[in-house]
Amino acid sequence: MAHSERHAWTLEELQADLAGDAVAPDFSSVFRAAEKLATDGTIRKVLLDDGRARFELAAGHHDHLQCTRCGELVPVSCIFDAAAFAAVEAEAGIVIAEHSVVFRGLCPACRAAAEAGASA
Repeated sequence: MAHSERHAWTLEELQADLAGDAVAPDFSSVFRAAEKLATDGTIRKVLLDDGRARFELAAGHHDHLQCTRCGELVPVSCIFDAAAFAAVEAEAGIVIAEHSVVFRGLCPACRAAAEAGASA
């Protein structure tokens, strides 16, 4: 994962990338390894509305944009600061342990393709 330009992988993508490296693991082994690495905190599991989990390297917090054209998951800066969380917690009487925001729109490549098509 650390040696790829891809940000997040489905289990099928992980299996295919490993098979490309002549490892050829079966799907259940990839699933078990990904779940263990997520439990250990080495990688993070991102659950999306399409029912397919993505896995990414655990790093500093960020949110995501899911491309509505190609499905790519793009990391984006978190738009909430500590004051925003404190305000929500105070207003609702809750404690926020974590959050996940997924925007929907076009990734840079799909945006460029759409703009090129519009100007043609």
